[in-house]
Amino acid sequence: MYDITKLLRKNHFNRLLNLLPSPKQKKRGRKRVKKEALLNGILQVLVNGVAWGKIADCGCGYASCFRYFKELQRRGNLKLIYQILAFAKTDITNGSIDATTVTSFEFRSMAGWNGHKKVVGTKVSLFADKNGLPADVDFGKGSDNDKKFLSHHIENTVGKPKKTLNLDMLYMNLSFRREMRRKGIRVNMKCRKQDFTRKRGPKFKLDWEKYKVRFLVERTNAWIKNFRCLRIRREYNIAMFKAFVYLALILISDKIFLILKWVRKVKPRLTRCNRV
Repeated sequence: MYDITKLLRKNHFNRLLNLLPSPKQKKRGRKRVKKEALLNGILQVLVNGVAWGKIADCGCGYASCFRYFKELQRRGNLKLIYQILAFAKTDITNGSIDATTVTSFEFRSMAGWNGHKKVVGTKVSLFADKNGLPADVDFGKGSDNDKKFLSHHIENTVGKPKKTLNLDMLYMNLSFRREMRRKGIRVNMKCRKQDFTRKRGPKFKLDWEKYKVRFLVERTNAWIKNFRCLRIRREYNIAMFKAFVYLALILISDKIFLILKWVRKVKPRLTRCNRV
């Protein structure tokens, strides 16, 4: 069987096994394949970017892995698991939003020309918290403006307190900033000289201390493209592409959560050493 430690750590693999449902055994018919073998083949496609038919020996056939993953996508299990983890673990009082373009073939569904990057692709927009954990994700064509995703992220995270939004200058929108001000949310971003010519009234200022966490959402976007299956979109069906993104975000959330857990344990020891 393919060594799973080449794809991710054993403890991450075991936690993902506990989250995913097991295939049910029917009274008649052949015996169901074990979930470990199915997940092994799926992760080979996600991490290594191989085709379904070129999966290495994982204890079952590639068709079984594809059918299991397609059933997870059809039932919405991956999206539901991601949303539960995001709602439970993220704190978006000081959050950041950024979009990345995944290079794609010229599919009819969710693919368009991005004039800024000069590629045909699919946009993946992330709303990350102060630790870089993905709190919400949205998809669009490469030709869609990044400002389109702002209202979607705000609607999808209703019920979670938001105080500061760290944005790039590409999101410059005066009406959006005024709407957020009415809701008690501060938009923290750089301003260009030509953006506002009004001399009277309150001015928009940049808080550099809170803006420092914005690089974390860019790091999370880079981690998404680290999965070779998501570096170039080869999936014609947009639902299957989204399912791979949800699976990648589940792994990234678990990874960041373990890093934060480790830092909380080590930080008190470092402070004691500094005192001595």
